[in-house]
Amino acid sequence: MTNQGFRSRSGELLLFLSILLTTTAFAQSVKRIELPLAGNNSAYQAMPLGEKGVLLISKPDRGTFNVQKFDSNLDRIWSIDGPVEDNLDYVTASYDGQSVFLLFSKYRSNLYQIVKVNIGPGFVETFMINTLDRFEITDFKTLGYSVFMAGMVRNEPVLMHTLLTTGQTRVLPSAIKGSNAIQTVEVDTVNHLVNVCFAVKKGRQTKIVAKSYEETGELYAQVSVDPEDDFSLLNGRLQVLNDSVRMVIGTYGYRNMQSSTNAASQGLYISKIINDEIAFTQYHSFTDFKNFFNFMNERQQEKMERRIRKKKESGDDVKLNYRLLVHDVVPRGDNFLLVAEVFYPEYRYQNPNMMGGLGYGGMMGYPFGMGLYNPYLWNPMYGGRGYNQQVFDGFTYTHAILADVDQNGKLLWDNSINFDNVKSMELREKIKVQSEANGNTQLVYSHQGAIRSKIIKGSQVVDNNKVIANDTNVEGDKVRKTSTDDIDYWFGKYYLAWGEQRIVNAAGDPQTRGRRNVFYLSKIAF
Repeated sequence: MTNQGFRSRSGELLLFLSILLTTTAFAQSVKRIELPLAGNNSAYQAMPLGEKGVLLISKPDRGTFNVQKFDSNLDRIWSIDGPVEDNLDYVTASYDGQSVFLLFSKYRSNLYQIVKVNIGPGFVETFMINTLDRFEITDFKTLGYSVFMAGMVRNEPVLMHTLLTTGQTRVLPSAIKGSNAIQTVEVDTVNHLVNVCFAVKKGRQTKIVAKSYEETGELYAQVSVDPEDDFSLLNGRLQVLNDSVRMVIGTYGYRNMQSSTNAASQGLYISKIINDEIAFTQYHSFTDFKNFFNFMNERQQEKMERRIRKKKESGDDVKLNYRLLVHDVVPRGDNFLLVAEVFYPEYRYQNPNMMGGLGYGGMMGYPFGMGLYNPYLWNPMYGGRGYNQQVFDGFTYTHAILADVDQNGKLLWDNSINFDNVKSMELREKIKVQSEANGNTQLVYSHQGAIRSKIIKGSQVVDNNKVIANDTNVEGDKVRKTSTDDIDYWFGKYYLAWGEQRIVNAAGDPQTRGRRNVFYLSKIAF
């Protein structure tokens, strides 16, 4: 399909709906656009770029990808089509603050196509690379022309570095003794580093080894955080403060509560490293949080509080069994804001013709493409491959927690927000947290086509359970189904919401009457 043909078709079918809502003084939808969905190959992935706008990524047919750029007012700037080699599937995208990189491959293939999208004038560069046989990718991050890919080969973790300008790919040595797994791969654009956290297991006890790599793939720094005797560190996030000070923050659990199929979190730990030496590691049990159990009903909370009080009076603690998805650490002045979402995987009993993994194709509910393997689901250390005819049926989120800690690791306050039966086939961050100048913190997530929010100030609640309908505002429109929806902080006071909806209109203008399936983008002011 040519650019001209795509623009012509889009000009006829692209429906712009500008809406100025006055639902409340709290939020308003500034503008909404819709793109028609004709079939499975018409789905889109959105990549917010802050004030630079937003990219929409799609595959109009098996041999073509398309990228559209919209500015911060949701006006389309350009559209580019490009070829996809050997009918490769879209996997994921990475944005390093300068360029967007698209990744295409096949299930367990060693061939990858990487497309570098220049988000300014709008042009692309295409690179083909080869990796290892039977490589199951879990992370894809870019820094300049360097690509870092983490994954599994025959249940062993592998971290690879590719320099796109030369096409040279090499496996980065981990040099870690013991069974280990790659927990997180994050790009630090401030210090121009890639931070990788490894979970290293020995028996039921796990420690965290954090490594920082330069753009060249050379090791910049490494630190190992060991747990106390009764504990096991389950995951970690590395935060580089300066050349000499780093922090590792994650979740821990009791060693005897861990198993090959379960990682039971008891609380959060904060470890501060100065000049490669650990200054301290502080542990905060969720039983010490004031608001962790707010997701329970009143009777359940009272029962839990009695159990906790009784245990602590005898010098013990209630053993907990939670799973948490930990966000990046957010520095706030001299303190740090920790955010994590509590979830649990669900399974159903069935005996389908299962392919090698559930992480690819439409089976997992992705809009299109393969998606990355999920280390929480597929990591052999924490299990979950669907034993005994159990078929993975998605992640259910119960609530999100926030905790503010000082530079000594002391817990200053905590708060939480309950999820309204949020379920996703893909484990990723749902809650968006934004700090305001007046000291308030705004929590926002999207669910079933509506935007839900809560405003807190420390442990206090300023405004709770706001629900903003993500309507079309076209007379006669009724949203019958929201298949996918998401929201992210965009820039300034604006958020960007997007997803797929089925809409019917029986009473509106003749031009809008009927049914339509659309992908929407909505600019929302808070």
